[in-house]
Amino acid sequence: MAAQYYDIQDSRRIFGSEVELMKFLKSLLIKDYKIYEMQNEQGTLVPYHAHAFSETILVLEGVIRLIIEEDIVDVYPGQLVTIQPFAIHLAAFPNEGGARFYLLYSERGKNNLFTEK
Repeated sequence: MAAQYYDIQDSRRIFGSEVELMKFLKSLLIKDYKIYEMQNEQGTLVPYHAHAFSETILVLEGVIRLIIEEDIVDVYPGQLVTIQPFAIHLAAFPNEGGARFYLLYSERGKNNLFTEK
């Protein structure tokens, strides 16, 4: 039942190409979104926390294991996961090589990357 706290999508289906994804990311920067390219090593743990805004993670390489409220979810390269505001979550990096990913969010009350124009 915790799935109401997150949504997983295939970025390749949404954007179709790397070029379209990069255009989308550039458009977010213009709208005051924060975009961080992150690299976490195997065994790293980001402890339980929550935000007052939605958080979207786009996995580029490796696997991110998330516990979101009561669900354990693995997110793979090419997948986007959007975590809803105030959902308690943690992140772990179980695989050799860790994971490389984009972390996207806005603190200005914009709660969904795909509905903001």
